[in-house]
Amino acid sequence: MKKKKLKRLSKTRLFILLVNLLFTILFVSSFVSLHIIPIKFVFFLVFLLLLFNISILLLLKRKKIIFQITGYLITIFLILVETIGIYYIDKTNQFLNQAFGQASESYTTTFYVLVKSTESSNRLEDYRDKKISFYLNTPYIEEAKAKLSESISFEPVEVDDLYSLFNGLGSNEVSALLIDQNYFDFVFDAIPNFKKEDYLFLHSFELTFQVENTEVGEVGESFNIYVGGNDFTGSLMDFNMILTVNMQKHQILMTSIPRDYYIPVNGMNGRKDTLSFMGALGNGIETNRKSLEEFFGINLGYYIKINTKSLVSIVNEVGGIDYCSDISFWTTHAKILDSYDDTKGEKLYVKKGCQHLNGIETLTVARERLAFPGGDRQRQKNCQEIIKAIFKQLLSTNTITNYNNILNSLSDLYQTNIPREKITDLLYETINGANWQFQEQSVNGSDGQNYVRLTNILSYVMNPNMDTVNSAIVKIKEVLN
Repeated sequence: MKKKKLKRLSKTRLFILLVNLLFTILFVSSFVSLHIIPIKFVFFLVFLLLLFNISILLLLKRKKIIFQITGYLITIFLILVETIGIYYIDKTNQFLNQAFGQASESYTTTFYVLVKSTESSNRLEDYRDKKISFYLNTPYIEEAKAKLSESISFEPVEVDDLYSLFNGLGSNEVSALLIDQNYFDFVFDAIPNFKKEDYLFLHSFELTFQVENTEVGEVGESFNIYVGGNDFTGSLMDFNMILTVNMQKHQILMTSIPRDYYIPVNGMNGRKDTLSFMGALGNGIETNRKSLEEFFGINLGYYIKINTKSLVSIVNEVGGIDYCSDISFWTTHAKILDSYDDTKGEKLYVKKGCQHLNGIETLTVARERLAFPGGDRQRQKNCQEIIKAIFKQLLSTNTITNYNNILNSLSDLYQTNIPREKITDLLYETINGANWQFQEQSVNGSDGQNYVRLTNILSYVMNPNMDTVNSAIVKIKEVLN
């Protein structure tokens, strides 16, 4: 009877040891699969886990019940730790696969059909077979026209700027206009004397698209990344930066470029526009990327597009950020999202010195330029500080306790064509003890006025100071080499 009991007990111990060994193998395999952990740390982890397993084996072989209980408790603890580790590693792997080298991104927008408020009819069917105008460079305008044609037949009229689109309504027999919601909001912020109450909504519909990202080949150990921060419209780039990364020297150079920089637009035969507007004239961030590539004479193979909306959620998830200002000021923009109408919210007061900002406050500071003597030059610096502050918070203990929500927020924060392998190489070097050197520079220019294609009215532009541009190019090439 006693022999049977001991035999049964031996089988139980063997089963526990095998289960523990299985979890250990799964944990080490998933750990290695990240491809960001240097081999010396992998060896250390394997040695540590083997030590635990040998200790458990020795404890379970002892006759005294206290040693066996200790062995069981260590086994349960180890399996629990390994299970949690496997879960978080799996989440990290999913994030890395989805967040880098993305094949596509989802884009949802609403289109309006508008008429003058003086029109006698507010029924869409009364405008059947009449002329309806649209801004020809609106993203996905062809899909929007096709959707509208499901409701009524109409004669489409192309207009090449937003000012003419609204100004021409009611004349030349144009009875209504079709416009993206984002451009509608933008018009009344950018063009004087245009009022929303002068227009009547006939119809609206929502469209969702999958946008294919540009694939690029291997760029090498040194490469440039264009970082563009878009506004509520999804196509106007309010923040522009070139990141130059040298993997061997462990150097990262941040080159800020003002949003109103007036440079030739790629594919438009030398016609110039501001960085903020040019993306709305062509293929979104690709137009900005290629235009800067040609202007600086460098290879800009990679891009990161930061979404204004998601900036709020990621800052909130990391517990807010610390922002320091050299001056006290009230923001000219209100603490609101998805609108240019600053009457809908309160303005933000920023004191001189350091303060803690939540998501919407961070966005309000990131948008601000009119409150500073340096205008957009200061805004670019603020955006640099905000990016660094977010990454500082990501490295804090808050990240561990809120890991899943932070990964979800990061996934929505940006789109990029940078492949996973580039990011894991950066992480590998960092974990391996690389001391990354960060450098900052900005290009400058002179204030001026010129025509911007989006509105076709005289607007503020910044004419590039080529001395600062050439100096920036030299520094970029130094880091690349």
